Amino acid sequence: MLTEADLASAKGEIVNDDSVIVGDGALFQEIAQKYLKHCEANTDSKKDYVSALNKHWMPDLALIPIHQITSDLIRDIISDIDFKSDKTFNNCLVPLRGVFEKAIELRLITPAENPMAMIKNKKVQSGLPDPFTRDEMNALLNWLDKNLTDKDHFYYWYFEVAFWTGCRPSELNALRWKDIDWFNGSVIINKSRVRGVEKQVTKTHTAREVYLNDRSKRALEALDAMKLSDDYVMICPETNEPFYNEKPARMRLIEAMKSTRVRHRPAYNARHTYATMLLMSDVNPVFVANQLGHSLQMLIKRYGRWLHGDQNKLEISKLTTD
Repeated sequence: MLTEADLASAKGEIVNDDSVIVGDGALFQEIAQKYLKHCEANTDSKKDYVSALNKHWMPDLALIPIHQITSDLIRDIISDIDFKSDKTFNNCLVPLRGVFEKAIELRLITPAENPMAMIKNKKVQSGLPDPFTRDEMNALLNWLDKNLTDKDHFYYWYFEVAFWTGCRPSELNALRWKDIDWFNGSVIINKSRVRGVEKQVTKTHTAREVYLNDRSKRALEALDAMKLSDDYVMICPETNEPFYNEKPARMRLIEAMKSTRVRHRPAYNARHTYATMLLMSDVNPVFVANQLGHSLQMLIKRYGRWLHGDQNKLEISKLTTD
């Protein structure tokens, strides 16, 4: 057990009596370690949990017995922390809740004694998708095609695939040639690659079959002709290795946006562009949801304003001001 002397020593302070034990019972830091050890989250999420616990919660809670921690104490700690956003606040509460849930599981506290039951998440407003228009997309792709030369021309084909399949960057970077069904014109999306680590699941843990149109199929055929790899479809031209992250591709699209004066948006919005192009072409929403790996409910919630194409403009035009 850590003593007051241990804690004071770490702070550079001096105490005369080092025999005083810090509290009794299992300490917060002990349960936090068990929570992290047993947590089934992926590697990246665990890193975020460790960071949140160490930065925000351990300094005040580490040496307190878990059963002595109250909602008021946690609220006091929260009031002293300047969280960057409500979303950051909610994310930092995730591992804190996990620690107390682990304490309940270990029967160190009862559900009624869980101090997190009184700590609520803050409401976060979800932003609307901000897709490129079809004209903007074509302007960007034309610029990439004409201005990227030699190995860099790879990124033109990369974004042809991104815009015309709606795959997430992490899914494109994990795509392998064996996932492509040339005969039926489709690709199987069931993996992701984040920070150089390949995961055998997508972001939503949903595998899907994405059907190719003439442009996405032509782009994949062009990449196949490059023979950059017999394994991964997307190989970084600078390193000749699978992509560590999406930054190299993103920087090329930023260059294209600046040169064409297209309003800046994240490269991820190629996915939103694909979704909205399908919906505005009156494609069956169920098919669109399947292509994106969404439920129909999520699709409607996320892209509802595009479900009727230009019909919304026609409807508002009926309201005259005369």
